[in-house]
Amino acid sequence: MKFEHFVANRYLKPRRDNLYVTLIGGISVVGVTVGVMSIILVLSILNGFEREIKSRFIGFDSHIKIMKPHDEGISHWDELIEKIRSEKSVVGVSPYVLQKAMITSSSGNHVTYVKGTTEKTIVQVTTLGKSILHGSVDFSKQGNAFNGMVVGYSLSLQLDVNAQDTLTVISPAGVTSPFSMPIARRFSASGVFKTDMYEYDNAYVFVGLTDAQDLFEMEDQITGIDITLDHIDKSFDVRDRLAAALGDKYVVETWFDQHSDLYSAMKIEKWGSLVVLSLIILVAGFNIVSTLIMVVMQKTAEIGILKSMGASSKIVSGIFMRQGLMIGSVGILIGCLLGYGICVIQIQYSVIRMPQDIFFLDALPVELKWVDFFAIVIVAFCLCLFSTVYPARKAANLLPVEALRS
Repeated sequence: MKFEHFVANRYLKPRRDNLYVTLIGGISVVGVTVGVMSIILVLSILNGFEREIKSRFIGFDSHIKIMKPHDEGISHWDELIEKIRSEKSVVGVSPYVLQKAMITSSSGNHVTYVKGTTEKTIVQVTTLGKSILHGSVDFSKQGNAFNGMVVGYSLSLQLDVNAQDTLTVISPAGVTSPFSMPIARRFSASGVFKTDMYEYDNAYVFVGLTDAQDLFEMEDQITGIDITLDHIDKSFDVRDRLAAALGDKYVVETWFDQHSDLYSAMKIEKWGSLVVLSLIILVAGFNIVSTLIMVVMQKTAEIGILKSMGASSKIVSGIFMRQGLMIGSVGILIGCLLGYGICVIQIQYSVIRMPQDIFFLDALPVELKWVDFFAIVIVAFCLCLFSTVYPARKAANLLPVEALRS
C-alpha cells in the first residue's frame, strides 16, 4: 500500500478524537450516494420515455421518407423504387399518397389525413398490422360493395364507427370556385388501429393507393415513399447516399428530421437534468471540503512531523486528495449500485404503475444505458476531485516549524 493511501486510510477510521469529522464524512458519502442515484434514475426514466415515444413515431411512420419539394407529386415512381431497392440496407419500400380531407359518418364529421397505400407494402414499413385493434388491413371491396378503410381508434370513437360501417370522404381536390362540387367517395371501415398516440389515432385513416389517387385527382402520381432499413442506426448514412444519388429533385428525411424539434427537446432535457442534478453532488462536495479542512486543522501537528521527516508537499497533498477521493468513491459506488438495482427491479417487475387512462403506458418506462453510467461516474468523480484541491493545498503549504508549534 502506498504511503499516502495508508495515511489517508488511517485518517478516515473513526476514533474518539475525530467522531465529528467522521460524521461529516459519512454525510458526504450519503450526499454523493443520493446525487449519483438520483441522476441514474432520472436519466434512465427519460431514456425509457424517449424509447417509447421513438418506437411509436417510427412504428407509425418509417425510417426514411422521400418526397418532392413543395408537396409536388412524384411521377414515374416505379423507377424510383427500383433505384431505392438497390440500396442494400433497405428492407421495405412503400409508395403513398397523403392529403387532408373531410371524413363524415352518421354521427359527425372530422378533418383527417387520408393516407393511400397498399396492404402488402404498408406492413413492411410500419407497425400498422400489429396495431390493429379490430378487423384487418384490407382495402378491397367489403360486404357492402365499398372499398375498405382503416380508421384510428380515437377517430372511430368520435365518429361512432364500428366494423363495416360506411364512411364518406370529401376531398378538396377540384374545388376551384364556390360552385364547384368536391369529390366524395364512400368507404367501409375494415379495421381500427390503435397506436396509443392521440395525434395519430385521432387524425389518420388508411385507404388503397388507387382510391387515394382518384380521390385527390393525382392520376398516377404519389406524394412520397416510405423506406424501412434493416437497422435504424443506418438511417443517416442511407439518407446521405440516397440524397446524393437522387439529387436536388427530391427531399430525403430520416425519422429524426420528421420530429427533430421533439427529439432535440428530449436530448436537451436529458443532459440538462444531468447538469442540474449534479448540483446535489456539488453540495456533497462542500461537505467533503469541510471534512478535509477539519482533518487538516486536527492533524496540523502530525503534518508538521511528516514534513520534518522528509515528506514533500506533494506527498502531504496526495494524502488529503486520496482521503477525499475515497469518500467520493464510496458514495459513487453505493449510488451506482442503488440506482442500477432500482432500475432493474422496475424493468423486471414494473413496481411503479401508471394510469392508462392518462398515459399511453401501464408502467413507468426505464432504460439503462452504459454511456450514461460512464458520464455520471466521470462527472461525480471530477466534482469530488475538485472538492479536494483546496484542503490538499492548504495542508501542503503548512510550514513544518509552524505546524509543530501548534
